[in-house]
Amino acid sequence: MRLRDTTVVFLCAFLGVAVLLVPMPVFGGPYEDIREGEVDWTCAIPPLSLVPPDVDLDELRDAISTAHVTARTTGTSYEPPQSRHPLCRGLARTQVVLGLLALAGALWRGRRWWRSTADTRAEKRFKRLHGAAENPQGRSRMFR
Repeated sequence: MRLRDTTVVFLCAFLGVAVLLVPMPVFGGPYEDIREGEVDWTCAIPPLSLVPPDVDLDELRDAISTAHVTARTTGTSYEPPQSRHPLCRGLARTQVVLGLLALAGALWRGRRWWRSTADTRAEKRFKRLHGAAENPQGRSRMFR
């Protein structure tokens, strides 16, 4: 399957922007004796979360136990606390590198396409300019 250069440029640019702007919420399983579903893990947009502060897991465990006790005493359903996942930093860095590589690929492929089609664009301009000069009927009445 052979894709046109413009299609490849669009795909690379779209993937690069998507990777840079959309956090990957892949965290749902257990993490260091915190069971699945006990915490709503979040991550910020990758360029904004390259160097976030560390997550205090002991404080998070205290919040989980407090939420469990509150749910039992009030008889309501368990509301998990929200926290940034400790692995967001590494994932954000990886996403930024992949996004920049995709954008660099789009620029490289776009430049390659632009240079390969320069002759065709120049020929079209030449034909349009000389076609109007050779055909005086095509010009407006003011310039006849």
